[in-house]
Amino acid sequence: MPSKNVVFEQIEDIAPEGLVFDIQNPRLEDGVDGNEPTSEKEIIQWLRNLAALDELISSITHNGFKRIEPLVIHGPDGGPYTVLEGNRRLACIRLLKNTALADELGVSVPRPVPPSVLDSIQTVPVYRVHNPSDARAFIGFKHINGPHRWESFAKAKYVTSWWLDERETGLTINEIADRLGDDNNTIRNMIAGMLVLEQGKRIGFEISDRANKGRFAFSHLYTALSRAEYMDHLGLRKGWAQKLEVDPIPVEKSEELSEVLLYLYGSKSQKKPSLIKSQNPDLAHLGEALRNNIALHVLRGGASLQEARQEFRPPETMLNELLVTINLRLREATQLAARAETLPEALAEIAKEIHTQAKGLTLLVSAAMKGKQGQE
Repeated sequence: MPSKNVVFEQIEDIAPEGLVFDIQNPRLEDGVDGNEPTSEKEIIQWLRNLAALDELISSITHNGFKRIEPLVIHGPDGGPYTVLEGNRRLACIRLLKNTALADELGVSVPRPVPPSVLDSIQTVPVYRVHNPSDARAFIGFKHINGPHRWESFAKAKYVTSWWLDERETGLTINEIADRLGDDNNTIRNMIAGMLVLEQGKRIGFEISDRANKGRFAFSHLYTALSRAEYMDHLGLRKGWAQKLEVDPIPVEKSEELSEVLLYLYGSKSQKKPSLIKSQNPDLAHLGEALRNNIALHVLRGGASLQEARQEFRPPETMLNELLVTINLRLREATQLAARAETLPEALAEIAKEIHTQAKGLTLLVSAAMKGKQGQE
């Protein structure tokens, strides 16, 4: 590996062999199962999955490596230097210089790589900072509000780490938001959600154990924590996020925190599904259930969210919603029956059963209406 002492806070050229990937790269913090790459090959593979390396390689192939923006680096004199900003570009350089690795990882690179392209990546411009914290505002702005945005989970991990590292020196969330050009409440809610998540992990919650595959739905948690019914259930005061603590949830509410995380994300080991099929309206519905003692008891017994809601929703409301849905489906079934040329006898029996139940439903609705009129 070439040894070169890069001057601080100046743009210099360096051979990319003197650079290493940042294993703390927030882009890798997306909550995808098994996403804990450590080797260079694993990191490139994950960047390939997350960051569309093919598109950047195509751009470099056609235009050469553009030297407009330096890679931001940190490390000891003489290297190796960790790339704080530019890991995606470094991955493309590695693949263009190692086509066998590109084939192994399923990344398309030209054959052969044009000599002009290889010449353009013999050295790359870098900017060395004294400490990783010196680059935080620039990196955060670029990836939180800029053109290359991270997922919400990565954003939250980044700003929370920043705040935890520097809050003792007086750094405030308002200052972080100002440096990032973002809304103060957005940053505050992200940090609040991440602090609660980390607290949940310390008492046993594991992201990898959640029921649903794919990206971790972090927005479920930080959105829930802004709703009064969740705050009440977890013992959080109104406006709690305005003065954050490392462990926001009171110790005596630890079981409730584990409970909420289980409802939001489910558990493979416990064979429990997530109760949130769609954030809207399920997040609100779960909040309503948490606030109702009977519904909460039903949930704790293993019932579905729909079953729990039946414990506190007026039957008239549920019947109205159900009848509207049934009417629409029956209308659709009638149209299909009119278009069908032949139908099995079993369908005729089902139609008769529907007719019988419809007559009974009509009688019950009529009786209820008469009872209401009599009361009036």
